[in-house]
Amino acid sequence: MIKKRIFAVMASTLFTVTALAVPAASATTAATPDATVSIKACSPWNDYRSEGGGSGQMCDGNHATGTIYDSKADGRCVFIKFYYIGGGEPAQSAQVGGAGTTKYIDVWAAPGKQFNGEVSAEWRSC
Repeated sequence: MIKKRIFAVMASTLFTVTALAVPAASATTAATPDATVSIKACSPWNDYRSEGGGSGQMCDGNHATGTIYDSKADGRCVFIKFYYIGGGEPAQSAQVGGAGTTKYIDVWAAPGKQFNGEVSAEWRSC
């Protein structure tokens, strides 16, 4: 009887130590000084129309990158609006103009704001 209890305690201890030593495959915290910052995945964004558009990715809710293009010689330039959670004036990318032109964009959310994942391709006079 005593041997069974000792074995059970040893097995339980071994399981606990092994479980603590093996990191979880779905860890959601970054190695940061406070170790509590959540990692937010990147997600794709895109909006296309016959005049042009763009695509790319949004990461961490506050950073968007990608490529925009203009496909129509109409004197207007394409830019992308990135909308915020809770509303407010959307962030805007740089513009690109001239049929067949493309441009890399790198857009950051305003301090304290987060993108909601919605985008729209817009046009203005070049």
